[in-house]
Amino acid sequence: MKHYQRQILLSATPAAVYQALATPEGLRSWWTQTCDIATAVGGRSTFRFGEHYKVMQVKSLAPEREVRWHCVEALINVDAFTRKDEWVGTDIVFKLTPQPGGKTLLDFEHVGLTPDFECFGVCERGWDLYLGSLQSLVETGQGTPHLSTQASCSA
Repeated sequence: MKHYQRQILLSATPAAVYQALATPEGLRSWWTQTCDIATAVGGRSTFRFGEHYKVMQVKSLAPEREVRWHCVEALINVDAFTRKDEWVGTDIVFKLTPQPGGKTLLDFEHVGLTPDFECFGVCERGWDLYLGSLQSLVETGQGTPHLSTQASCSA
């Protein structure tokens, strides 16, 4: 089955996009303000969304080219879901390709997040929202991350 993928042309340099993906300040500015970020390969980052969370092991940090995480722990606490840890074992990949005019082509994949997951619809909408936040951050300086005061379920 096909996993979640998006390709976005960003009006920002690969260096700026990489900073948004690989630093605590960057990630808190577009995904969630409530997170603990590892800045070295092998480290673990925890991303919190109210009562929901994901723990990612950093697999690759290639400046201006790629950020890759492997989900090792997760809780999507939605009553209707029988499996609340579906993200465990999936990979999140951000590939950056420089484009003319100082732009970056972002190839994003959540490898393993497929339509047969109970959380697919919720997570697909979440990724659409937060990838838009990433684009806004790198293009305007202002993202729309999950705030520590929100309790919504988001990817």
